[in-house]
Amino acid sequence: MTLSAVLQQIRRHHQFLTAGFLLAGSIFLPLKVMAVSLDPYPVYDSFHDESSISFFREERPSFFWTNTGVPDIFFNQANQLSAPSTQSNNIKYSVNGIEYGVRLSYWMTDQWRVTGTIPFEANALVQPNTVEALGKTETVDHFGDVEVGATYLVTGKRQNGNFIGLDGWYRFATGTNPFNLAYPLLSSGRGASSEALGLVAGQRFLNLFSFYESFHYETTQPVSVPSSNSLGLPGGTFQWPDNTEAMGRIEMDVLQRGERQVTLFYQYSGRISGAMTLNGQSLTYGQSFVFNPVTNNFVAVGTSNQLFWSTVGGVAKIDKEFTAEVDVSQFPVYFIQSIQDRPNSGGLMLSLSLIFRPF
Repeated sequence: MTLSAVLQQIRRHHQFLTAGFLLAGSIFLPLKVMAVSLDPYPVYDSFHDESSISFFREERPSFFWTNTGVPDIFFNQANQLSAPSTQSNNIKYSVNGIEYGVRLSYWMTDQWRVTGTIPFEANALVQPNTVEALGKTETVDHFGDVEVGATYLVTGKRQNGNFIGLDGWYRFATGTNPFNLAYPLLSSGRGASSEALGLVAGQRFLNLFSFYESFHYETTQPVSVPSSNSLGLPGGTFQWPDNTEAMGRIEMDVLQRGERQVTLFYQYSGRISGAMTLNGQSLTYGQSFVFNPVTNNFVAVGTSNQLFWSTVGGVAKIDKEFTAEVDVSQFPVYFIQSIQDRPNSGGLMLSLSLIFRPF
């Protein structure tokens, strides 16, 4: 390809690339916005497929739970594998889980897409080694919060990879309510419905690279906390913080043989949290600690939270009906500055998706 042809390609996609870089750049800045969890669901979302049915599975070890954005008091019922010290605030708990699910996507027209996701969680923790508990393992297996969503392309076409669109979803409170459980950390849901609205954008460059960006703002309805909850909290109204999420992904095609295609991708995601409240009073998160010389240990102090993480993966399109995707994530990853110490970081989380295209 000649230099003039390359320049023509750049000029042709300039409006899309500008919008994309603005969206992608926003995730590198320490914005003062809010969030609550590591969603959206761990499934590779391709805008090229007219229809798809995806089955996904994601492992969730201890580091996931200490970064997931829940109140610090949730961890009081989990056994600590490593205690903090004056040299390190690294804290690990004997808690893990696996999320399974199925996601359906269908483009009704060239502009309108509808989606639906049905998650299922299998979570477990070991209680602290006390006389009463004796390290007993507790589990919760339950459906998560079912999601329905829609996307409308404002400009561009998904088929050629260049588009800007509006995107949103609504999640029903079909999962468990953490405040009605004996062990709230194991909950498969937030206990209330939530909704989100945002922007998505995609660009295709030199018929080799693809860029994808998204930015969403999500709110969750209040949760009623019974006075008889297992955490000993006063009864009242709990409010998850509003959730603002941003993500940028770059893909590169590395193999093309007929219908078979292999794509590698790198994805950078950001989540920055404000206050979560109970009866108007802020609660501390389970991932922000400082050393208290009076008590000689670390205590949770953070009423806000910032987390950025990286994901690398590969997508193998076997034929026109079947695709497999696998990726791993690392927490946290800061390119500009270390925004916040994490109690448990650096772990990898494996996610696997099997994608079928029936139509």
